[in-house]
Amino acid sequence: MARRVPGDGGRKAARGGGTAGRAESAQTAASGTAASGAAGSNGASSNAGGSGNTGTSGNSVVSSTSGTSSTSSNSGTATPPGLPATAGEVARALIQAQVQTQAEARAQNHARSRSKRKANGDELEALLLGGVPRHTAYEVCKAAGIPYDEARRYWRAMGFADVGQARAFTDADVDALLRLGGMPRSGLFTEDFAVQVARSMGQTTARLAEWQVDVLFDAFDTAGVGSEEMAEFGYRIGRRVLPELEELLVYVWRRQLAAAAGRVRQQLQEHAEGLQAVGFADLVSFTRLSRQLSEEELARLVSVFEANAADTVAYGGGRLIKTLGDEIMFAADSPARAARIALDLLASMRRTEAVPELRIGVAYGHVVQRNGDIYGTTVNLAARLTSLAEPDQIVVDPELAKALASDSDFALEAIGTRMVRGLGEIEPSALTAAE
Repeated sequence: MARRVPGDGGRKAARGGGTAGRAESAQTAASGTAASGAAGSNGASSNAGGSGNTGTSGNSVVSSTSGTSSTSSNSGTATPPGLPATAGEVARALIQAQVQTQAEARAQNHARSRSKRKANGDELEALLLGGVPRHTAYEVCKAAGIPYDEARRYWRAMGFADVGQARAFTDADVDALLRLGGMPRSGLFTEDFAVQVARSMGQTTARLAEWQVDVLFDAFDTAGVGSEEMAEFGYRIGRRVLPELEELLVYVWRRQLAAAAGRVRQQLQEHAEGLQAVGFADLVSFTRLSRQLSEEELARLVSVFEANAADTVAYGGGRLIKTLGDEIMFAADSPARAARIALDLLASMRRTEAVPELRIGVAYGHVVQRNGDIYGTTVNLAARLTSLAEPDQIVVDPELAKALASDSDFALEAIGTRMVRGLGEIEPSALTAAE
């Protein structure tokens, strides 16, 4: 005899009542309908409606003939979509529903656990590196197809410490090595060129990273974040801001690259290659102040000085070459631009009570530019002129004074012959704004 399938589960399945209905129907089928399907090879049928009247109920039935599955109803219509046809399909539907439910539960539990657990240093490192360190140096070289000695040149140029064969490298290190190693292999560049590219990026971004980390941890310290919580706070902030910082870094680099290319192009067009105005601005009595101020006060003083100087130089169309704590070095393409920057620096610092007086020296002449820095006699002369200046005074060399002589915006006054160490006698002038 055929066994009835209990009515509730059958009705839910026949209506296509979703995962819950199918799961309930599957459970009833697993306990009884499977036997019915096996025994029903002679055409026996089960009444899904549970009324006992297969001729008038209109409910679907599941039948199996000679081991072949088929669906029918007492009215001869097809089984509604979504209703499993056999006990095997019913069981699979039940298992699939249970697996999905368990997966969702695990995901929720993991999210709740992660929200309660603090990130550790390893997780923060993996976030910053863009992957988990899992390769040795030799494995990275093998994956990139680059000899170890060549790879080591690139890594040292970028400022990376030698870690031996520790698993300190990620997949990103393989990609970077492929790019650097691809330069000489393209036939367009030499290996020395690739090393210079690596060194320029390494030195610049090393200072950038130190600067940004200092700013971040100063903010943590001000907010009262303890050392044990810093990894967690760093992880949370990193997840939110790293993508934006990466995009911003590329944007700034492209703008600076375009500006540098424009300067070189202009110099070539004007046949004035190598001529630059170079200036140094020095804080007066910084050594004495450093003994009087606390570390926090000294750091704040230097920060204000460097920030004001950087803004002033950029606004005047110059370039901030380097900062040395109590001193900055800047350059400009024209004498007038350098003179204006020097005057604006004095005015800016006078408005800032936290910063002491300045001494500024500016010289004009040929310079050697290399790796973002400038060298030569003109640079040395500008530095020496700074030491000759009085507090709140700008001293310029004869070449710059000559170039500014016809400019009505500036006033020049000779300050007498001076002996400059390593350069001999010169006749510098004091620069002021014209009244």
